[in-house]
Amino acid sequence: MKLPVFTRYVRRIHMYLALFLVPWILMYTLSSLVFNHFGTIRNWYGGNLNKYEQVDEIEYPDAFPSGTTPEEAAKQILLDLNMDGSHFVRGNLKGEQFTIMRQSTYQMKRVIYYPNEGRVTVEEQVANLPNMLTRMHVRHGFEQNYTSMKIWGLGVEITALAMLFWIASGTWLWWTIKPARMWGAVCVLGGLSLFAVLLFSI
Repeated sequence: MKLPVFTRYVRRIHMYLALFLVPWILMYTLSSLVFNHFGTIRNWYGGNLNKYEQVDEIEYPDAFPSGTTPEEAAKQILLDLNMDGSHFVRGNLKGEQFTIMRQSTYQMKRVIYYPNEGRVTVEEQVANLPNMLTRMHVRHGFEQNYTSMKIWGLGVEITALAMLFWIASGTWLWWTIKPARMWGAVCVLGGLSLFAVLLFSI
């Protein structure tokens, strides 16, 4: 039996969107497994997934003008070290140290500025697959003015919207297959019931 035009388009978009988003879905699947079994996986790596090793120490005597924000200082330090890119900041310029976490998919770098000592140290995270997956999982947003971060944020957005579309398109496709309506209804009610029980019992 020939399917209606609308249903054919829904099926094709459902399929091609899933194929396009395979890397994102695979990443979120594997990283969620890491989160769910974090204690076990951490033990595989000797109890510490977040090891850093110092790779450089640089004299950095330049003081920042009064009123410089932590983000402005971080940006300047990274530029001076030829390490500009996506990052976030911990601390402020009034403390004993000021930390810049330079993000990357493969390996995080930790740049620590010691204002009172006029020096900067650079540390690299010991790379491992669980850390890489969880770091990819939590990367998000459009706040930083880096093209790669904005494209990654767009990928997150498309994946989230695709999941909503798959719910709608899957429901539509289920309803168009009459023999599947009963078992489909059982699955919907079973899923909702289990979710509700867990929601109010955890």
